[in-house]
Amino acid sequence: MNGWRDSVARNWIVEPDGEEKEVASSHIEGGIFGVVVETSAKANGGLVGGVQASISPHGLGAGWGLIGSAGKRLRVSDILRTQPSIPHLVAALKGMSSGASCGVASLDDHAETGELLQERLLASLRKSKVSTPLLVWRSVLATIFAIDEGTVGEGQKVGIVSQTADGVTVQKLRVRRERSHGETVLAPERRSTGMLIRSEWGYHGLATIAETAVKNASSVDRTGHLEWARANGRLALGMPSEAEVLRQDNGDWQILKPPSAIDHQRISGLPDLRHALADCDTILLETLIEGNLRHAFQSTVVSSTGRDVVVLPVDAVAEGALSAAKRLSKRDPIYFDFLPQISTIVQRRDAVESYDLVDSDETLPAGEVYRSPKPARLAIQAGQDRFSIFLRKETAEFPRKAEVNIGVKVGQTVPVELWVEQSPASGRAKILVHSQKLGHQFQVDWDGAAELSESWETLIEGFQRPAPTIPGRLVLACGIDAWNDSPRGDGLFSLLEKNVDRTDVDWNALANRLSSRPGGKYAISSDGIIPSGVDAAAVAKLDRLAERALDEVRRGLKGEAVGTQSFRFLTWQFRRCPSEVSQWLLEAWEKEVRGHPIFTTGPSWKLAYQGLGRVARDQNFELQAIHKILGKTIDLWKWQKETAAMAFLLSRSETAPRLLTRKDVDRIAKRVLREFEENLGSTYTRFQYAPMLLVGLLRWRAVEPFALVEGQDPVADRLARAVERTIEDLKQKDRPRAFAKYGRILEQVLEELRGEGSNPELLLDIYGGADGIDPDETT
Repeated sequence: MNGWRDSVARNWIVEPDGEEKEVASSHIEGGIFGVVVETSAKANGGLVGGVQASISPHGLGAGWGLIGSAGKRLRVSDILRTQPSIPHLVAALKGMSSGASCGVASLDDHAETGELLQERLLASLRKSKVSTPLLVWRSVLATIFAIDEGTVGEGQKVGIVSQTADGVTVQKLRVRRERSHGETVLAPERRSTGMLIRSEWGYHGLATIAETAVKNASSVDRTGHLEWARANGRLALGMPSEAEVLRQDNGDWQILKPPSAIDHQRISGLPDLRHALADCDTILLETLIEGNLRHAFQSTVVSSTGRDVVVLPVDAVAEGALSAAKRLSKRDPIYFDFLPQISTIVQRRDAVESYDLVDSDETLPAGEVYRSPKPARLAIQAGQDRFSIFLRKETAEFPRKAEVNIGVKVGQTVPVELWVEQSPASGRAKILVHSQKLGHQFQVDWDGAAELSESWETLIEGFQRPAPTIPGRLVLACGIDAWNDSPRGDGLFSLLEKNVDRTDVDWNALANRLSSRPGGKYAISSDGIIPSGVDAAAVAKLDRLAERALDEVRRGLKGEAVGTQSFRFLTWQFRRCPSEVSQWLLEAWEKEVRGHPIFTTGPSWKLAYQGLGRVARDQNFELQAIHKILGKTIDLWKWQKETAAMAFLLSRSETAPRLLTRKDVDRIAKRVLREFEENLGSTYTRFQYAPMLLVGLLRWRAVEPFALVEGQDPVADRLARAVERTIEDLKQKDRPRAFAKYGRILEQVLEELRGEGSNPELLLDIYGGADGIDPDETT
């Protein structure tokens, strides 16, 4: 059914007594230039289609009275070209045939055959009482007819030139053999959309020429009544025309004597199709026109292709549809089809890229549902109650942006999956979004999405941007000054010599020297490196004292009163500290409430937390420490304990930030926000670890490169606002020292939040700005 020459082939007839009889094939015509008319009948909304509509007077003009008024007659071709009305489509279908258990309708094979038309045709077939409907491309039905006739065979590539409303379509199909119910059948395989070539050889162009010829043959000045002359359709399709009686608007009758044929000589030829069809074994020509016009069209196609073509009979598509319906009823393969590509945009670790949701190498049997084998994985950022999806369809000129409304703000990053479900020639694909965490599935409405003006490639290019900066890891350097004597006291060389064999080791002096930072450098770096100027003898003394410190701590853990200075001496060796210390400190955290034999005062617990932040050098210890800190409610964190320890871990370790989940990141960010808020209006004496924790947290971008960027991540937006409020607060007249210490640093923190960090030593500057010490001195 295309509105130019509609027909149905079915395998039954109705006998005069009303009984149905199965036959090989029975044809029912829907009329040349078929119409649907509006009557006053109550059934079916008063709509009638088929031959009965063609011969009725409804809508033929004012000369027919009320029933002839305009609007009561619509061409099927016009119905199909606009927003198709399902009631009108149902009337057209019922006018030809209804009641089939399996029914196949044809579709023009080119990109402008819209998905909305497909959906409404399928709905109309069902409303026409066709219980199992299927839409199949005309090129496929023509090939099925040729297979049944033995014109084409297994393995052949078939070219099909089909006449259509606006010109011709050119398609190439492969004939493949498939097993079915223990036998084999030949079925076409379609791997691309047919190419539409606009030409006056299209039915619409022929109809325009025919209409002009009819008007020129008329003997009256008024031409409105000529619109519905049967000669229009017959001339356009090359069929013999005959005189007919027409009624004019004033009620007068006219005898129209149309020409015997239209002048096709002035119709331009088709473009050169030799290259497009060069690899085809056979070329089929499918057309509904007859007579000399048919021969002229055939000659035009032969000239265009440079080869002979097999001209199919006028009823080839209808017969192919009947054959396809028989296959459908037996569940035999009808044809195999590709699906037009649908793509979205995904954010990879280092780039934005297009993600195809349809496997381009796969063809699908007609009637089966395809589902994306690998869905696109996206994420809803914390704080969002809606998110956008960018989509491209192979059949659409421009991409679109769809917004999915979740309905509730999510408290953390929520992963979602995006995939498509579609059947060949069955209307719009279902574009589905599912979130297991939300327990909900959303359907994306392509038609409701906003069409964008740029191309897909331009859109993706616009998203490509340099990855946000990642703050450099804090490495506290070592230097020889801390080892040498100075006017202020003994250096580490002297202290090691004095204490290595001493009965009562001065752990306090040793720890103080290790924690001092002359010239901005420690005796041992935060990575546990000793300066190159230190000889092996001094290193041996250091190791010997470390063993003695371990022994003292062991005695202390058993209840002996030893104090905390031996612990301090060990932890200020940073990552050179023996791993037993990390384990002891983790175990101490567990006993903070119940009591610990060594850490007995509030200040001593600063050492327990900050010490582990200094010495943890193993991912296992780092992970345990992170979990234990995050196991506490952030309201219970203390700035010199949990905040400091987490800041040390995230700022100094290469691996610790990678151990965080997005949920961990969001919780730590909440603590940062709390500390920034609590320091507003204060002297900022409790502020030194908050900036370090914030910048250390941004190092999670090593896991998610585009995370925690202002303008892209709601958490980053809140952090940026907190930093800005703090900068404004520091500018108050009564806080000059605090502003001098933190003002410039916080401006650089803002740069990092925007992903545009300019200071690779920001963490070191924060550390130096906070007086360069970890204040854990205790007794």
